[in-house]
Amino acid sequence: MKTRINKIAISGFRGVKKQAELDLNGKSVLLYGDNGTGKSTIADAIEWFYYEKVKHLSNEEIGRDGKEALRNAYIEDSEPASINIDLSSNNLSNNKKLNLKKGKLVIENSSDEADFFSYIEKSRDENLILRYQDLRNFVDSTKTDKLKYFSDIIGFSEVTKVKDVIKKSFNAIKSEIRNGGYENQRQAQQKTLLESIGENIYTDNQLFDKINELIKPLKTGILVKNISDIDTVIERIKKPADTLIVEKLAFLQKSKELLLNTKTEINQINEQYSKYFNEYSKLFEDVESLKQKVFEDLLKSGKHILSQSYYTANSCPLCLQEKTKQDLLKEIEKRLSEIEISSRKLKVFDNLKNETKEFVERRITQVNSILQDKLIQDEKQLELKKSLEHIKNKFTSIIEETNVKLLSGKILKNPETINLSDSDFNYLTELENQIKLINDNLKKDNVSDIRVKIEFAKNSFNQLLQINSKLEKLNKQKDSIEIIYNSFAKKQKEGLEAFLSGFSSQINDYYQFMNTDESFKDIKIVPIEDEEDEELKGITIQFIFNGQEVSPLQKYLSESHLNCYGLAFFLASVGAKTENNFIVLDDIISSFDTTHRKRFADLIFEKFSSYQIILLTHESEWYKYISVLAKNKGWLLSRVNWSEEAGTHFEEAPLTIRERIIRNIANNNEVNLGNDIRIYLEYLLKEIAFNLEVKVKYLPNETNEMRMSPELLDALTTKIEKCNKTIIQRTKNSNIIGNLLSHYNGSFNAKIGDLKAFWKDILELEGIFICDKSDCSYKFVSYKYFDNVNNIIRCGCATKGYNWKK
Repeated sequence: MKTRINKIAISGFRGVKKQAELDLNGKSVLLYGDNGTGKSTIADAIEWFYYEKVKHLSNEEIGRDGKEALRNAYIEDSEPASINIDLSSNNLSNNKKLNLKKGKLVIENSSDEADFFSYIEKSRDENLILRYQDLRNFVDSTKTDKLKYFSDIIGFSEVTKVKDVIKKSFNAIKSEIRNGGYENQRQAQQKTLLESIGENIYTDNQLFDKINELIKPLKTGILVKNISDIDTVIERIKKPADTLIVEKLAFLQKSKELLLNTKTEINQINEQYSKYFNEYSKLFEDVESLKQKVFEDLLKSGKHILSQSYYTANSCPLCLQEKTKQDLLKEIEKRLSEIEISSRKLKVFDNLKNETKEFVERRITQVNSILQDKLIQDEKQLELKKSLEHIKNKFTSIIEETNVKLLSGKILKNPETINLSDSDFNYLTELENQIKLINDNLKKDNVSDIRVKIEFAKNSFNQLLQINSKLEKLNKQKDSIEIIYNSFAKKQKEGLEAFLSGFSSQINDYYQFMNTDESFKDIKIVPIEDEEDEELKGITIQFIFNGQEVSPLQKYLSESHLNCYGLAFFLASVGAKTENNFIVLDDIISSFDTTHRKRFADLIFEKFSSYQIILLTHESEWYKYISVLAKNKGWLLSRVNWSEEAGTHFEEAPLTIRERIIRNIANNNEVNLGNDIRIYLEYLLKEIAFNLEVKVKYLPNETNEMRMSPELLDALTTKIEKCNKTIIQRTKNSNIIGNLLSHYNGSFNAKIGDLKAFWKDILELEGIFICDKSDCSYKFVSYKYFDNVNNIIRCGCATKGYNWKK
């Protein structure tokens, strides 16, 4: 069972000075508090409990984790700031403290249970809290940031990480095959075999046959059938002086192979550096746009500020330059798009730089293997050493250039000054002469000549086997990983599209619920792929407007509509929760216009009745409306207040007008009772009229809000079935008492009996239009549950219903 909050106790944290407790027992709660009373402390406390930071309090000035802003400024240094949350699941409660010890803030947890920390870790991947300032985060993000934001919510980022690891492995193996120089190494070993035993060798039997042919004149009595037999032959025929000759010849041969292989790679090496040089030069010319990257966060913050309704000035909030809000937003959007393009170019450049660096470093390693050989110190090899060091210096120059920072303002060395040329390998001729001289001398001693040929053939064949085996493994790995990657990418794409379709449908459902009968339809989140490699690079939001598919949202929707989308997105993400069954909504109604507030309340009570909701607001009029609905749904109500002594604290919620009427009738208290009953009747009739779509004469908005009970009762009478008209007429008559008592009238003084009768009439009226079932999804009898076949209107559970005249 998913986790709910049973109790929150806050002490010394943010606005709370002394302990403030909220007993929820898993129930939803509506919290009202004026601005400045510290009601957001509750949301801050829950956020810190789960994430050990409060996002809106974490920045460079306060500190990355925002701890310095969390302790109440008036508590003693010895007192801790603490959040104690009791959770519905076993072993998951914890008292988190922020203590000041030796001038440093230290976090302490009362729980040391592994299950608790596992739960917290999983909870951090869920959307638990929504504040009004965060409603537009997703809408205003770039396409790439939208993907990241979305991925973090649904856990898709973990899937992407796995795919990236697979792709990285695949590219690494491809790079190893391409840059490893294996083909040149194979050709060099085959050439050595050809020079040693006069034939290209591909199998061990071919090698054994040729060696047996070579040693036949020596009459060793050994028939070579395997590699160990070759070693036996060498031991049998070798001479002490041969070892030095073999070592020297092997050294010269290795040096020759290196120079030959490197010479064949001249074009490849030069082209690699030229590609890097050209890409660097292109970006260097546009370096100013790359520098804009450092302003990305600032631009995003500016965009967010300008998108809010409270910013009305036609000037830049940073430099105060006069410019319309719309023009500023267009300029910021343009700069963010340019930064996104530059970021992609920079990624391509970084890949090319790393590839060049890796390619050249491999060649440096090969050169070093010769320069570190003891035989290179021989005076006769001085020119060879100089030649290798010259080539290495060119390689090192390339590495140095790959380490140059783009923003350093430094121009790279022109390829012409670094490129390798054939003249860098002139020493090859001298090497070949030395090898030929040794081989010519060996021919004077047949046994030594055969021994050297056998040893070189054996070593070359072994190296050839190793090269072929490594290449075979690399190719198998490449092919296998490619199959895995393609299958993974296909499944990932299918899974993402399926999820996006369902997720978009949920968002669209919530959005349309709050925006009925509008021209914005079929809002959906769409993945964007790179045209070249079909990689997912972002997501965007599309919708149907006047029959056409368009985007982005900001171009067509008002601020309030955009906030509706942000809320719908958040609420849809709630469905992805696996650990928790609660959400915190911190004053989000402040960002909605009045036409959307009622629909938002209906959405919460109808679509999210199975969740524990902690709803905070400072809007007094909206609170009056939603508190009635919340009370009917079994929510708790509380008021957040502030005093100098206690700081932020909870108070018992003020009585609703209905509760006040019931209390005063029970106590026979006539003071203001008639006026309260009249006001409650007007509220009730407006709700009934709204749900039944009762038609009354058009009046302007302000006048419409002042409609009186008799007019609404008359409109109801024309629709209601005959058996209930008596109750409506009786209520209309009783309302005279309320009107008389609401205005000064010295000749009329109603008694408690009259008021009780008036109240009884209202309760009977309620009984017609409001369902008393506790589990009813929508208690008011409403036209939206109209049965066209039987002409019956009903409540949400269909228990309450009756005939209705269209």
